[in-house]
Amino acid sequence: MEQLLRMVYVSESTQPLSGLGGEVPIEIGRILMQSRKNNPKLEVGGVLYFRNNYFFQCLEGEQDVVNDLYQKIATDPRHKQVQTLSVKRIHQRQFSDWSMKYVASKDQVNRLIRQFGMQEFNPYQFDDYMIDELLKVFNKSSDQTSQPDQSYSHQPNPDRQSKGLFSRLFGRR
Repeated sequence: MEQLLRMVYVSESTQPLSGLGGEVPIEIGRILMQSRKNNPKLEVGGVLYFRNNYFFQCLEGEQDVVNDLYQKIATDPRHKQVQTLSVKRIHQRQFSDWSMKYVASKDQVNRLIRQFGMQEFNPYQFDDYMIDELLKVFNKSSDQTSQPDQSYSHQPNPDRQSKGLFSRLFGRR
């Protein structure tokens, strides 16, 4: 029987990343393309949020696979100060339709961090309750780069978008 795990980690980017005119930073686009290519083979899903040079990511999948993937991320030269915030065994995925959802919305996150008395997004300061609340926000948020692309719940997804990720990220054909 499969042991599902939800792991949330944070890290800092080793290089300042920024998009042009509100676009997704190119390096984030590369990470998403790589995740969306490799994660379905591993049956891993989750969500990625990037802000203030911090990565906040949730990975969901079989325990050994998530642990192996986390070890790769922890040694990836694009990350520093990699820290696990939460590890939970789960019975159901929160991001079952996503190989890697990307949330760019700042407004909802700003409201949430203000509720917790914070002025800036700094995920190293998050406790378990704030992590859970943030994941709820991300679960309900739209992804400007994609539509749900997986069905780890093994239910068909008629809304899959056929346009390539690079085109969705950067408006190119």
